[in-house]
Amino acid sequence: MFLEIEPNPNVERSFDMVYREISPARELYCIKYNINGEDQPVQITGWNAETNSPCPAYACKVEESGDGVALLIFGGTGGVRMKLLENENQWDTQSSQQWGDTHLVYAANSFVVYKDEI
Repeated sequence: MFLEIEPNPNVERSFDMVYREISPARELYCIKYNINGEDQPVQITGWNAETNSPCPAYACKVEESGDGVALLIFGGTGGVRMKLLENENQWDTQSSQQWGDTHLVYAANSFVVYKDEI
């Protein structure tokens, strides 16, 4: 899988990398994310840079060079966007209570909630 993110309203930096997938991608709902030194559950969505709107976020297992198997968390052409689990506001790149990233790489056994599990 080739992951390429250009600067957009969700993330200001670019990123590109090739990953070797070793499991099918599954749509995500929630992950644990480190906020101020504490892992907290957050909602996650993908971000479509062309339409500046949410799209699905996914996770799949990949081979991580030197580290073995990892969990790649990725979204659309604009990366991924997160907000606290209890935040019921619409997804919005202008919200100070939400944040974006190009992608995330977690340990393979990290806490995630897939959409097909809720």
